[in-house]
Amino acid sequence: MEHAPTTKELSHFPFLKKAQDHIRHSPPLEQLLKEERGQILVNLAVKRINQALSSKKTFVAHFQYRDEDEIASYVLSRIIVSCIRDKQLYDRLTRYEAERAYHFLNTETGSENERGWNENAVIDDDNNSAIASYLAAEFRIDLSKEQMPLTDYVEIVAVLHDPRFKLVNRRVANGLVQIKKGELLELLRERIRVILRRDLPYNVPKGICEQLSPIANLIKKEYQEQMLQQFGAIEESAFPPCMQALVTALTAGTNLTHAGRFSITTFLHTIGMDVSGIAGLYARSPDFDPEKTMYQVEHITGRGGSGTEYTAPACAAMRTTGLCVNRDTLCEKVSHPLSYYKVKKRDMSRKGPKKAEGESGENPPAPPT
Repeated sequence: MEHAPTTKELSHFPFLKKAQDHIRHSPPLEQLLKEERGQILVNLAVKRINQALSSKKTFVAHFQYRDEDEIASYVLSRIIVSCIRDKQLYDRLTRYEAERAYHFLNTETGSENERGWNENAVIDDDNNSAIASYLAAEFRIDLSKEQMPLTDYVEIVAVLHDPRFKLVNRRVANGLVQIKKGELLELLRERIRVILRRDLPYNVPKGICEQLSPIANLIKKEYQEQMLQQFGAIEESAFPPCMQALVTALTAGTNLTHAGRFSITTFLHTIGMDVSGIAGLYARSPDFDPEKTMYQVEHITGRGGSGTEYTAPACAAMRTTGLCVNRDTLCEKVSHPLSYYKVKKRDMSRKGPKKAEGESGENPPAPPT
């Protein structure tokens, strides 16, 4: 008999299709946003987004509110980031929701010292709860099997860096990848992230985005300030090799490909360089056109008419476009040029300013006579 999730279970996993049935009969969103309950939902949605952006995440269900409100706040949070139209926010929010689900799957029954959130959970012979198996089935993962279709596996592990998930370290037979039982929930977490990210952004009516614009603008402003604090002053010596190569090519007057222009523009924008500074780098390009360049830079950075703010491509995308060059040891440990920049800059700040050649804290030795 198929499991019928309780509203409590659905509030912990609000992305399930069955969860949407509990908010299907809510008033139209335009009307709801004008009501007191609408403000409660907005506040809950903002909490979700703030948690997704926080470096220290907590995973709680807001038990002081109804389960239906928890589900509705999940949907509203995705509507809000869709109105902001920032790919980094999509990524952050979907990763948070996947990690949140993974946390609840692992704390459902609790431990000897701590009570779980779902004390009525029934565990099957494979040590999985009914809601875990139900959730996994909706995301096309069978928790009772120690194998997975190759195409699904490759898509799921694309952003995982643990060597144990690399395909070369797996046994593959008849189009199926062998999986250990203890890894299934990890792969389910990533599967949730992939599917939730694929559905964003929503096509939100303009009127709703206008109603949400005050809170959307505040979130966007706070996120941009957070990013500037995170990256600090621009330090070109901390650029990853791929970005250093693109900057070198630009200053040498080389005409970059479209992928190259997009990559360096989004990278520089994210770490805090203003539009005019980015456009100035293109001045040495053989086909430099100030008006056209400014238009393209503003479009990519979200200052143009579309309002969509793009993020720099990940390392996998850089490899696909042939822009991943001069890899070093740090490149092997990260999956994104921005991650490289943060790590390199942090390491440089710990070591302190590099002394000039021959400089030391002592007097130089006397020249030989």
